Amino acid sequence: MAYAIVFLLTETLIGWREAILWAICNAAPHVILAVPLVDRIAPRLVMQRIPIALAASTLAIIVYALAAYGAAVFLLALTGGARTEGIFVRFFSGPALPWQIFQGSAYGTIALLTGLWLDARRRIDALERVPALVEAKVQRWLVKTPEGIVPIDPAEIVRIEASGEYSRIVLPTGPILSRIGMAACEKRLEGQAFLRVHRSHIVRSDAIARAEPAGNGRLQLTLVNGDQLISSREGARLIRSAAI
Repeated sequence: MAYAIVFLLTETLIGWREAILWAICNAAPHVILAVPLVDRIAPRLVMQRIPIALAASTLAIIVYALAAYGAAVFLLALTGGARTEGIFVRFFSGPALPWQIFQGSAYGTIALLTGLWLDARRRIDALERVPALVEAKVQRWLVKTPEGIVPIDPAEIVRIEASGEYSRIVLPTGPILSRIGMAACEKRLEGQAFLRVHRSHIVRSDAIARAEPAGNGRLQLTLVNGDQLISSREGARLIRSAAI
């Protein structure tokens, strides 16, 4: 809307339809390019050393500004807002060119800072949810199973997996089935060293033997008993925030 208003005030030969079209061509690249900068690049910069993070941030902003400029020119050409001669597009010139680069750099910086802020908020929330890894007295659970009531020590649980109407509680001695739900398990395990790494999986943090990238922001977890499972993206963020 701000772009459209500026075009209406500064351009005397265009109507409101052209102003809105030009505004979309200028704003759309920033909306599209900001998403990976906020969601993908910014969180990765947090784990880097300061010189590397600063260099990577500068490079990301430069690439963002150039990509936004090129996308705006391309969209204006497609919509007839940029004159073409054969297959050549007439790019911005005069004061418009440095302004385009400046606003691209400014929007890229804002997107990057926003991503860093959101990642910091996620890490703080995760730290509040991750229990301190200290020994504590824990009462044994009396778990109702199809075979009867079984007492278990929560500290011995390797992982808990949703299994239809049941929860599959995996112990070093083997799995048992219980009618207790995943939400109830998670609530009972508050204050202990367990992570909800997926909607269907709760894992004891010190039972994770290895965590490797599994694509799309997820992690493949190998547990001490040899079990393997794929975390969700939110679960992967939780694991990374718990890592030192």
